[in-house]
Amino acid sequence: MFTRGGEGLGTAYLDDQQLRASYLTYYVPVNLGKVQLLLEELRPVLPILPDDEFRVLDLGGGPGTGALALLDWCCSESLPPATSIRMTIVDRSAEVLRLCAELWQAYAGQSGVQSIRPVQTVLCNLERSLPSVFQVKAPENGYHLIIVQNLLSELFTKSSDPSGQRTAFVSHLLERLAPDGSLMLIEPALKSTSRGLHEVRNNLLAGFHCSVYSPCLHDQPCPALVKPDDWCHEERQWETPAWIAQIDSEVGLIKDALKFSYVILRKDGKTLVPRKAGYHRVVSELRVMKGEKRVWLCDETGRSELGRQDKESAPSNVAFDDCHRGAIIRVSELVRKERKGRPAMVGRILSSGAVELIRPA
Repeated sequence: MFTRGGEGLGTAYLDDQQLRASYLTYYVPVNLGKVQLLLEELRPVLPILPDDEFRVLDLGGGPGTGALALLDWCCSESLPPATSIRMTIVDRSAEVLRLCAELWQAYAGQSGVQSIRPVQTVLCNLERSLPSVFQVKAPENGYHLIIVQNLLSELFTKSSDPSGQRTAFVSHLLERLAPDGSLMLIEPALKSTSRGLHEVRNNLLAGFHCSVYSPCLHDQPCPALVKPDDWCHEERQWETPAWIAQIDSEVGLIKDALKFSYVILRKDGKTLVPRKAGYHRVVSELRVMKGEKRVWLCDETGRSELGRQDKESAPSNVAFDDCHRGAIIRVSELVRKERKGRPAMVGRILSSGAVELIRPA
């Protein structure tokens, strides 16, 4: 349903008991892992809470994937304390929301969390009853974290302007975000869903007071939209649970890595890494070719290809061998020789150049 033509998108699959059981077994652990990876990225900017309350809104939360991801992360990291979480989950399925509340309390009990706040659930079809979710009383100072996972691509699929309506939807969420809060948008790593997320990102940065915390190193229009066949996505390593590997072997799926597209937006201008000249984000795997290695980079100037011939390998640029999708690197003495009056398509690292891994993915 999710991978063959996308016919599962926009359907009420979680209302079906068997499909819901399958989703809980397979997709909840996978999607939970993605949220926790991004929570780690947000660790440096988690607010200090004078009112001892961490306010979270999870839209299209399903059985509580985002909520459980945060609860589990807080139980292991104590940042913030699990007892400070004030969680609100919105979904269109009453049965799923009931299950979510049960899982929340059950996990808290097994983890030994005392005095945890019950999760607040809101029944709402976000596409058909969009205004009603924004009539839900928001906290006075806004939400510290808003999670929107695998939802945008399921909204307004039959609209003449899905990107415009999704942008308006997210803009309402930004209005409910605390000044020091984070809005986490996650989508499947498919070409269509990723490019749809890139379009919403562009619209929001052009028309609203927000900036990208991660993964981008700039707030310029997304370079992945310049060419119709490009898109940007993550591929993060994880330790595959045994039952996930067993299901994969039976049905022919592969979950040896977590693949997704995302953007985290903030209103205070904070970023995961400083925005400095010479910083680049790797947006491909390291390609080993005959006599050289290459990667694709993204920065405020666009997407570009970078290579280093094996004969130019040196201690100062050996970090190039560790390049991987999502890593942030700094490159000095990047050379683009002109050919017929035009810069070469591939930038080159010479033996005198230096490569530094600023932040691995």
